[in-house]
Amino acid sequence: MNAFEENKFVELINKIPNVAVQGYNKERIVIYWNKASESIYGYTKDEAIGQKLEDLIIPNFMKDDVKEAIKNWYEAGQEIPSGKLPLKHKDGSTIHVYSSHVMLRQNTTSPEMFCIDVDLSAEVKKDEELKKKDELLAHKSKMASMGEMLDNIAHQWRQPLSMISCIAAGIQFENEFNKLTDKYLNKSIDSIVDTTKYLSQTVDDFRDFMKGTHEKVNFDLLDNLKFSLKLLDPQIKKNRLNIILTTPYEEFKINGYPNELVQVIINIISNAKDAFIERSIAERYIFINVKKKKEMAIIEIKDNAGGIKEEYLQKIFEPYFTTKGEIDGSGIGLYMSKNLITQSMKGTLSVKNEKYLYENISYGGAKFKIEIPLDL
Repeated sequence: MNAFEENKFVELINKIPNVAVQGYNKERIVIYWNKASESIYGYTKDEAIGQKLEDLIIPNFMKDDVKEAIKNWYEAGQEIPSGKLPLKHKDGSTIHVYSSHVMLRQNTTSPEMFCIDVDLSAEVKKDEELKKKDELLAHKSKMASMGEMLDNIAHQWRQPLSMISCIAAGIQFENEFNKLTDKYLNKSIDSIVDTTKYLSQTVDDFRDFMKGTHEKVNFDLLDNLKFSLKLLDPQIKKNRLNIILTTPYEEFKINGYPNELVQVIINIISNAKDAFIERSIAERYIFINVKKKKEMAIIEIKDNAGGIKEEYLQKIFEPYFTTKGEIDGSGIGLYMSKNLITQSMKGTLSVKNEKYLYENISYGGAKFKIEIPLDL
């Protein structure tokens, strides 16, 4: 490269916005600092030239690694790979960049290294905002699920509590009329103990669902589905839902996040329940089919609630989209369900309308299809 070409090249890289270029020698002393470096890192050219690179933009936790990497390239020819780095601004704040490196005159007595940093701060900020948004939506979704579960517990507890009250009243009555026998007392106490065990189990089920450990474990998919239906049992009975679970397998082991899958199943079935109620459908069926396809577990959940309007099918997984109105719907349940399946379980969640036969009777409704790897 002749002097004219070199001057043109220097002029070019000096004017590129948001692409910081720094040059330094074997001692890591800065010999070049373009305009974008001034803007991105806060140091003027005069402040940077002659200083050591690690004293300007390298965070403390990275300094030893950076020194070693530069030394290895100069002395052993081990190139520094490109990648995302959290570097340091003059004011101490973190600047996220994508950094690449090039060595000029590598085989001479005065080689020079150049860093080319693309500012990613705007993208990182956007990602952080999206992450916070998803965390907020996840919290809202969890709170909605908690409300549903508390309602279920209230239904599950009503009859057992009434039973305990009746037993206690019976003991009191027998005692007042001096008819209380040891046999009657022991039988009554046994009934109370059995009933309180049932109440305790419902609390344990609720706690297991809500604790959300986010731990990847081996679990039985069929047991997971049955547990989901157990949590929904009061709603299933109250709203006269006929659940038809079919599978050719007696057990179905997969590796993943059982708690998240329970949340998705509950949300889909709860939406079907709402559709039945909204459309005043008398015969209410929800069909759940479990099968395998290559290395994927497939769960199909379909109902006979009439399906989803075509104009809504493309929007159904969008955040805050709901057809239930502001009072009855938050519009985050299916959005979070999609996120849990695609992000946590590396699978897919889709929906379409479908007509089918059951016991020679034609039905039509929405079919949700969950596909997740057998082993994450």
